[in-house]
Amino acid sequence: MSYKMNKYWTSFYWILLAGWITGAALFMARVKGGFLTNYLSDVTFPAWFYIHIRGLWTKDRKMPKLFVFGQFFGISPERALIAIFFVGIISEFKTLFWPSGIITGTFDPFDILSYSIGLLCCYYFDKKETYTDNIDKCIRST
Repeated sequence: MSYKMNKYWTSFYWILLAGWITGAALFMARVKGGFLTNYLSDVTFPAWFYIHIRGLWTKDRKMPKLFVFGQFFGISPERALIAIFFVGIISEFKTLFWPSGIITGTFDPFDILSYSIGLLCCYYFDKKETYTDNIDKCIRST
């Protein structure tokens, strides 16, 4: 892991967190903000959480220990991607079949597309960085 990449992950961590909080605050204030209230949180939260549970934003890449699951979800990029996406899909389909339940809302397939965009971007750069680091290690060992 290079210092430069860690700097980018840390920057994106804080930018995505700010975007998520902004989108959620505008939505809760019932502001009619188009993309900002409809999809900003859907794009930024899954991506932020991916960076968080993978520990990409920390200097030593230490993954946080989640209350029940420990470090289970952050062990690999694939596991983080699938777990976060699966939870997003469950919550979105919950609004389709139980709109007045614990988490209220309206089913919107574009929410699922929004989750995908943020997650796939993080997954791509995480895998690209891992691949580059592995090549660097191979070159140094020869």
